[in-house]
Order: sequence, then C-alpha cells, then structure tokens
Amino acid sequence: MKLGHCMTALITPMTESGEVDLTALSNLVEKLIAEGCDGFVVCGTTAEASALTREEKQQVLRCVLKQSDRRVCVWMGCGTNNTAETLDLIRWVNTEPVDGIMLVCPYYVRPSQQGLYAHFAACARVSEKPLMLYNVPKRSGVALSAETVIRLAQDYPQIRALKQACHDMEMVRAILMANDQVQILSGEDGYFLEGLREGISGIVSVAGHCVMGMIVKIWEDYQYGVENTELDQCLKQVSNQIFKVSSPSDIKAMLALQGWCTDVVRLPLVPLDPSEKQALHDFMQQHALL
Repeated sequence: MKLGHCMTALITPMTESGEVDLTALSNLVEKLIAEGCDGFVVCGTTAEASALTREEKQQVLRCVLKQSDRRVCVWMGCGTNNTAETLDLIRWVNTEPVDGIMLVCPYYVRPSQQGLYAHFAACARVSEKPLMLYNVPKRSGVALSAETVIRLAQDYPQIRALKQACHDMEMVRAILMANDQVQILSGEDGYFLEGLREGISGIVSVAGHCVMGMIVKIWEDYQYGVENTELDQCLKQVSNQIFKVSSPSDIKAMLALQGWCTDVVRLPLVPLDPSEKQALHDFMQQHALL
C-alpha cells in the first residue's frame, strides 16, 4: 500500500464562473509536490465533493493523476450517505490507477455502529483498492468507535488506514494497540504533533495548501527525535484561522491571496465577506504567508 506521511486534502479550484479550474489544480499539485507533499486525497470534504458531479470528479481525479505522474500517492474520496451510491463510486474508481479509496462515515442519516460496520463491510467487499476510513463526527454527525474500526480491520484486511479528524487520542491508542497494521493519519492540523506522540503515521492536511513546508519539517524533525513545538504552535494558529468560517472557504481565500486560485466555492458555501477577508489578510501578513 502506498500511503504518504505529509498528504494534502486537496481543494477543487473553481473559475470565477464556478466551473472546475483544472489549470489551477495542476499548478497547485505541482506547488505542493515541490514543497514536500507526498500524497493527495482527491474529492474529499475540502474538495467540496458533495457539490461535484460524477463527470467533474472524474476530471479532477484524472488531472491530479496526470500532473502527479506517480511521484506521490493519490487516494480518491468515494464516501456518500448512501451505501448503494458509494458502492457505485467504488466500482468506478476500481478502474482508475489510484493508490486507495477514502470513505467518510455516512453523513446526515446518523447510522448506529452496526450500521457503520455493515456499510463499510459492503464497501470492502466491492473495493479492489486499499481503504481508508474517515472519522469526522463534527461534519458527518456520527463517530466511528474504536471497537468498530478494530472489528472492520480484522474482518476486512483491505481496510488499511483511518483518517482521524477528531481529538480522540484514546481511540488512536486503542486501535494501534489492537492492530498495528492499521495506519492512522491526523485529519486535524492542530493535533499533528500530539498524534505523532501517540503513534500516528502522518497527516491529511488542509493547512498544508499554504504551509506544507511547516508540516514536512514537523514530520522530519520527529523522525530524528525532535519535537518541534514552535512550529506546532504556528500550525495550530494557521489551523484555527482556516476553520473560523467554513472550510474550504477560508483555505481558498488564503490561496487566492497568494495567487493560486480564486476564492469561489459552490453553494451553499459562500466566500468570506470583506471583513473576514481583511482579518485573514492581516493574519497572513503577520505570519509571513504573503
């Protein structure tokens, strides 16, 4: 299985008219690889996947695959709140040269742990790729339990990773103690260093769009036994800033200020208002991000 340590949860750049901007996406992929990013998750939460058509998802995935050219790993988000639709997406992605598939917990419907087990088990039976479960209770409205993850990974060996986008280190410890073959990646930039102390394998970052060098440095220092708490505090500040409104509106606004893409998002999301943009601009100047 090919899985990075300093991965990016890629945005989907849009033109001013709201179409997918593949040129901006290609440029962003190249920038991030140059800065040390070693993997991408495409069509996840940050990509506004729920607002993309199947054709657009295909365009985005193939653009990233072409631009990255096997230099880094590429994982595809296939999660929905409908098991049948998720299985249909998995069958399509089985035919694409991706390294794995990420599956978010079905959102809005709030299934039980048994429902989550049955959903992910059905996905595992169909997938021909390694699977990464995505636990993001603040957005999905339901949280995977450690017991459910452990059971799934034991019953379905192709479930190889977990993106943990919540501050539950007890869950991380329980999973790794039960099955050290499961790789856990932080889905929260602000808890990256703390997660490394607990044994996580890396990160799927949003802040990395603008501070990938910082993330790579924290990771590399930790491999040499150095806890870079100064950079960790900086990363926490950036993470807090980019989630003040509603992701990915903030991170797109940051990238727009840096000249990489527009700040256009699809409804029901909206761009930052003028006062929010000014506050973001001031923050970026203060932290040498402009």
